[in-house]
Amino acid sequence: MTDPYQTQQPQPDDQGSPAYPPQQYQPVSGYGPEPAVPPITPPAGRSRKPLVVGVGAAVAVLLLGVAGYVVWDGYIKEDSGVAACKAMRDGTSVVGDDKRGSDDKLTEAEYREVRELFEDSRHDKIREHGTALMDVVWQVSQLPEGQEMGALAFMGPLTTHMSGLQTACADQDVIVDLNQN
Repeated sequence: MTDPYQTQQPQPDDQGSPAYPPQQYQPVSGYGPEPAVPPITPPAGRSRKPLVVGVGAAVAVLLLGVAGYVVWDGYIKEDSGVAACKAMRDGTSVVGDDKRGSDDKLTEAEYREVRELFEDSRHDKIREHGTALMDVVWQVSQLPEGQEMGALAFMGPLTTHMSGLQTACADQDVIVDLNQN
């Protein structure tokens, strides 16, 4: 049996020179013209790291801003209901307009402004009793001339919400004394 993988000697052709298998031309650098194709380099990939850092920084600034506002609104800024309690304690006007005399009727604009102070309070009891008290005071102030006896019907809710507001203000360390002259 013969070995199929055994190397064979090239057979001479008709002219007596040995026949070698054909070879493909391989250009060698430095010999002859170089190919016109530049060397292939991988594309320069853009890094996403600056984008990720930028988005992360924007989110962090937004979160800090929201947290700062919550702290300012919840703890630093004075509650509007507590400010109204302090104005009642000090005997000053709760509304910005201090031109009213003691006998003047409550105007609708003043009623809405004071009610809004109590309505915007963070404290539930101040909000509840302050708005209810302002509603009762508004109803009493709208009684027609000569019907003052009708105010007696409002005495129960008036005293309930007035004492409730005093208690709610006292819970916030503001003592409102209504017996002062």
